[in-house]
Amino acid sequence: MAVHGKYTTEKVTYPSHGEVVAGVLYKPKHIQNPPGLVIIGPYSFTKEQAPTQYATRLADEGYAALIFDPRTVGESTGEPRRQENPVMKNEDAVAGLDYLVGRGDVNKDALFLVGVCQGGPQCLDIASRDKRVKGVASVTGYFRDLETDIYMICAGCVNAEPGVDVGSLKMPTPAQGQALYQARLERAKKAKELYEKTGQVEYQPLVDPKAADPDVGSVAGLPGPVVWAWYGPWTLSRAFENRYAVMSDLDHFGYTTVPGVAKLQTPALVIHGDNCMNAPAAKRHFDSIPTQNKKLIWDNDVSHFQHYDQPDCVDRNVGEITAWFASV
Repeated sequence: MAVHGKYTTEKVTYPSHGEVVAGVLYKPKHIQNPPGLVIIGPYSFTKEQAPTQYATRLADEGYAALIFDPRTVGESTGEPRRQENPVMKNEDAVAGLDYLVGRGDVNKDALFLVGVCQGGPQCLDIASRDKRVKGVASVTGYFRDLETDIYMICAGCVNAEPGVDVGSLKMPTPAQGQALYQARLERAKKAKELYEKTGQVEYQPLVDPKAADPDVGSVAGLPGPVVWAWYGPWTLSRAFENRYAVMSDLDHFGYTTVPGVAKLQTPALVIHGDNCMNAPAAKRHFDSIPTQNKKLIWDNDVSHFQHYDQPDCVDRNVGEITAWFASV
């Protein structure tokens, strides 16, 4: 990408299921009726994180790019605060498409979706149902199946701190992983019961630099130094609350992208690699997409979090995404 900053920014709001979603629209300069797209970010995202990195570049490439805070997060309304509910995020993204269509200055016949980490497979899922979407791209996806959910929990037990012998690092055993998963669900059930009886919301830290014990787990939603390396600095930002509603684990782990992706007929681009989250799950999901109009880019030169906001990596990804969208 030779030039950055060829866009205007507009703070916007739009309705979603009785609440008000806050977003930012990055609109390319000197382009009438540009194609529009909505971006969904990683687990626990706010619009200021990875979505901003992709929106600015996609606007430079001629797309009206909408990013948003999901309901209960950031500047958007909704209670209880800080729920991790992928279905709600999908609904907010669809409401974002509705908003773009209703503006009158975005091409309603050229709408696209882009997702990063958890947002990637969610975009594939949405595109399997919303026929307005002409093309979809998933980057370094957190592909939602049981194996990957347990993988995420187990990764929080890996003590990958500076000076630790990488060869000595081990994931928890499958039995430990399954037990930790069930413990998360049981904790969430108790938190939901407490909320329904008293209205009290149990919160725990979203991220914690300390690795979880493989036998007892952690109270944090995303523990461990690997995740902290990226999320940790964000805990200093007003735009990011380092907490989550424990009961929302029921919504988070109760969601899967498997059936939706297996019905996807929309042209789909998947960017992943061996150093991204659970590579076998990405290949399984990609293979299950029935349309022949699909493309897999396998990049082993960068790791999962580099896809979020490392400038050269995001530049390359946006180049691939826009080339793909132009071809569909």
